[in-house]
Amino acid sequence: MNKKYIFLDIDGTLFSPQLGRIPESAEEAVRQARANGSKVFLCTGRSLAGCNKYLTMAVDGFVFAAGAMVYADQKRIYDHPLAKDDENLIKHIIHEEGMGYAAEGQAGGYCDSFGYDVLSRYFGGLTSSEEVQRARVSDNAFYPEFYEHPDEKIYKVCAYVQHDRDFDTLRCRLPEEFNLTVTVRDPDFDDCGEITNASITKATGIARILEHYGAGVEDSVGIGDSENDIPMIEYCGTGIAMGNAMEAVKQKADWVTTPILEDGIRNAFLHLGVIE
Repeated sequence: MNKKYIFLDIDGTLFSPQLGRIPESAEEAVRQARANGSKVFLCTGRSLAGCNKYLTMAVDGFVFAAGAMVYADQKRIYDHPLAKDDENLIKHIIHEEGMGYAAEGQAGGYCDSFGYDVLSRYFGGLTSSEEVQRARVSDNAFYPEFYEHPDEKIYKVCAYVQHDRDFDTLRCRLPEEFNLTVTVRDPDFDDCGEITNASITKATGIARILEHYGAGVEDSVGIGDSENDIPMIEYCGTGIAMGNAMEAVKQKADWVTTPILEDGIRNAFLHLGVIE
């Protein structure tokens, strides 16, 4: 049985917005892989607070905020929040472009009204019940923006835009030390772009975990579906794209598994030989 260091994206890879949860086949695949000696890490654009539902999941560590916060062996081994002036500038530019946002931090994610409505539909699993939608937003630690404390550490800002627009003007207006990466293009939801420090990616977070364990990159596996997963897929010894991944992600991958709702994680683990 192969033993690997496996890094899993969450949204669109592990978590299905259509279901509003992780498919059971994916949960079982993770359990079996760890029982067989592999280490599994969640490697996500979400902040610590946005992963509150996953913190008790049986995994070996976390890369949060696309590399800005990293945990291994139940220790925070890297931490790099945004400067408050940078956070405020990013929010200001997003609003001037007529878009919505969520600022994601340690204690929560803080949304303007547009961003809150987008996340209500996203976490709601396509339910038409507004009560269920808003309950699930709170379950994922996202709140209206007035809850953000001035001293809260923010690690990234997500911008939201309707499908009939793009992020080009926003990307051009951001200072060069920041990247805007498209993370959600789904016909059921508005589009999402993730604004992060340009020097930090999922790949840099993975490198810190491998260094912590003294592991070689050749034993690492990255599995994802959106543009912020490309650095991870290119860096890891094996890069796998979900069947529902963006085309740019599939082009960078060594192999493409089935979509998330067609046992994509389980089939990827079978392909890797970490489960049978």
